[in-house]
Amino acid sequence: MSTTADSDTVTRDQVIQTLQAVFDPEIPVNVWDLGLIYDLQVLENDVAIKMTLTAVGCPIGPQIAGEIENKLQSIGAETVKVEFVWSPPWTPARLTDDGRLALQSMGYPV
Repeated sequence: MSTTADSDTVTRDQVIQTLQAVFDPEIPVNVWDLGLIYDLQVLENDVAIKMTLTAVGCPIGPQIAGEIENKLQSIGAETVKVEFVWSPPWTPARLTDDGRLALQSMGYPV
């Protein structure tokens, strides 16, 4: 993980902020607040993400991965690796407080 203050280096906070701008097209909540990101590694300008989807076999996975890669490269990430993992399966327990509030405001019982 990045600990340097070099202004040319992508930081973990910048990556998280960028992930908060990537939304699951089926659920209007971002991938970070949905709890889809299982692991995030930032080393200088290289970013590695292990993430899941709310359902195995969701056909939108490649679209979400592509959007993550494009957005992270636009903030200066040189290498972006998005890997999908299915264990443990996603559950609503992974939601952030903001994600839970967003879903509740849309009528989801979480």
